[in-house]
Amino acid sequence: MKFIKNLFGRRREARVSANWSDFRFPSDIQKPESVGVFSSMDTSEAWSAVYMAKALQDAYPGIPVHFVTHRDMNELAGFLPWTPEVHIYTGDSGSVDPQLSEGILFFCPQPGDDLLRFIEKTSPLACVSSESHPAANIRIKTAADEFPGSIHGIMNILKMRVDTNWKPIVPRVLADKASTILSPVSHRTLPYILATEAASAIFEKKHAEVPLKIVIVDGKNSSIPPETSEGILAAMVAGASAVATTGKDLWIHARALGIPVIGLDRKESFTGWGGEPATGDTQFLEQWASLIRLGW
Repeated sequence: MKFIKNLFGRRREARVSANWSDFRFPSDIQKPESVGVFSSMDTSEAWSAVYMAKALQDAYPGIPVHFVTHRDMNELAGFLPWTPEVHIYTGDSGSVDPQLSEGILFFCPQPGDDLLRFIEKTSPLACVSSESHPAANIRIKTAADEFPGSIHGIMNILKMRVDTNWKPIVPRVLADKASTILSPVSHRTLPYILATEAASAIFEKKHAEVPLKIVIVDGKNSSIPPETSEGILAAMVAGASAVATTGKDLWIHARALGIPVIGLDRKESFTGWGGEPATGDTQFLEQWASLIRLGW
């Protein structure tokens, strides 16, 4: 099976390589007819696409920005200060709705497996990334290797100004839905700490000081329905005073949204968005104590 997968992968790469349009540098970078960003369903890739879309809006005022995203992550496009032209795919990343015209200059800050199929079927003008990938024919190496710094690095090298202080903005509709879940009667949420069940269990076991109500996001004691969308979960993270997590996705949501967070990362997988997650319970509790002393 691995041989067959690799064979089809090489064939797809060859088709993509043969598909590229003639690219004129620097004019096609400086004055494209339209630009776009591609994201897979991974949480980190989705947030990097949001930051990339904002950078494209800053760099190309008045030019349409196309935002291609998996259905499960499409609500994150609403965290932008304007509404991009959203294109959604479900199973096949090469089939998006609504369809895209050819010749769009695409950017993909975190290229994954879905990108190759998308490029094969879409035939954009080019695909720009800071990472090496067979579907990205323009690679821009940056000094920063974390987000959003690497995105700002791409635009800086291209001599384009962007707002490096920008943070995603929670859309009102998602904030209201989050409040309805967290406070089903009053719809008014008091200050809270968002935590995974495992993180909360460490606090309880070690009798750690917890100054606010803890809202558990997973496990049997959670009041948050398991079918809660990523957009609503992100709105809950944005509304929290702090986040304590043993899960990578919650860590990335908090880091992308600028919310104070501590994380317990036993597998060293909390990468891409900076910060220093703990690797053991003792360090996790020390970071929690430091966060409480600093406040939020």
